[in-house]
Amino acid sequence: MEAWVIWIIVGAIFVIAEIFSASFFAGPIGFGCIVAAILAEQEASAAVQFASFSITTVVMLLAIRPIVLKMLQNKPDEQVSGIETYVGKQGRITETVDPQSGTGRIKIGSESWRAISDKNIIIEEESLATVVRIEGSKAVVSVSENP
Repeated sequence: MEAWVIWIIVGAIFVIAEIFSASFFAGPIGFGCIVAAILAEQEASAAVQFASFSITTVVMLLAIRPIVLKMLQNKPDEQVSGIETYVGKQGRITETVDPQSGTGRIKIGSESWRAISDKNIIIEEESLATVVRIEGSKAVVSVSENP
C-alpha cells in the first residue's frame, strides 16, 4: 500500500473522530495527515512527510484551536436570553401585590407578569419594582428604591 493512501486513511479517521468530539484536537491531526498525504503522492521523502505533518498539526493546534474553543465556550455576558432577560429589570406594578390574597401583576416593558413579593409585603399599584428572579410564571419582585 502506498504511503499517501495510509496518510489519507489515518487523516480520514482523525477528521471523522473530530466530528464526534468537541475538543478540536483530532481535526488538526487529520489535516496534518492530509498535507503529508499530498506530499507523499508527490513522492516527497518520509522525513518531509513527517515534518509537514508535524508542522501543520502544531500550527493548527496553536493557532486555530484556542480560537475555536473560545467561540464554542464563551457566551458574552450581554447575550442573556429567555426569562433571564427580566431579572434585574424594573417595572410598574399594575395590580397590588398582596401575599395574603395571592394577587399582583407587574408590567415589564410591554409584557405583564404575575408578581409576588420577595419579602411577603404588600406593594401598591403604580409602584416601581425590580424583578429579583422568575419562578415558573411569576416574577418575584422587590420594591425599587429609586421611584
